[in-house]
Amino acid sequence: MRIRKVWIGLALGLVAAMASAAHAIPALQLYIEGATYDTDSESWVVGTNSFRLWVVGNTSQFGTIQDVKLSAAFQTGEVGTISLSPTTTSLLTDPSAPVAPVLNLGVGADGTLPLMSDGNSLPAHGIYGVGTSFRQWDLGDFSLLDSPIGDFINSYPSSFPRNGQINVYNVTITGYTIVHFDAYNHIEGFNHALKAPFSHDAGVVPEPGSLILVGAGLLGSTLLWRKRRS
Repeated sequence: MRIRKVWIGLALGLVAAMASAAHAIPALQLYIEGATYDTDSESWVVGTNSFRLWVVGNTSQFGTIQDVKLSAAFQTGEVGTISLSPTTTSLLTDPSAPVAPVLNLGVGADGTLPLMSDGNSLPAHGIYGVGTSFRQWDLGDFSLLDSPIGDFINSYPSSFPRNGQINVYNVTITGYTIVHFDAYNHIEGFNHALKAPFSHDAGVVPEPGSLILVGAGLLGSTLLWRKRRS
């Protein structure tokens, strides 16, 4: 009887652990207001050159996330601009606008990858490599607990079980066919850098509205949609 109770207890513990993992909220994640979650590329995708980008930090679970960086990848050889202006969102409680991001890398050389705080490169995940360049911004530390947060994957969250920091930016893009965003860096005490999971990042196709109607399938050969195959 005692052995049976032990096995039942272990089984229940495993179920609870699996449920907890299934509802885990990443340390960092990205979201674009009004975007569609594309399951092939596992990214929030929007087809306009002006939008609101969220960088979400799960500070209630992970503590201060230090020196957060945001990169924007685009096709080498294209010339354009990417501007980020701090703002807030009205979709949920977001009482604090972030400080202005600091551009620390104008254009990375073709084929190079962003470096994370531990000295390792951000995994290419089908985005970075030959034919791709990027810009990078410093967003500062994430330490606030003033916004409810949930898991921004597949759809806008239906529940917000934790509190954290949400940095919202008005983004305007010119000149680039495709832009892909990633967020990353570290938490004190961790021996490796952290990044927004590649299932929680964001991509932009800033083309006229008529192109949007064609659908994401047309873009299967471009760098943004290589991610699924990597």
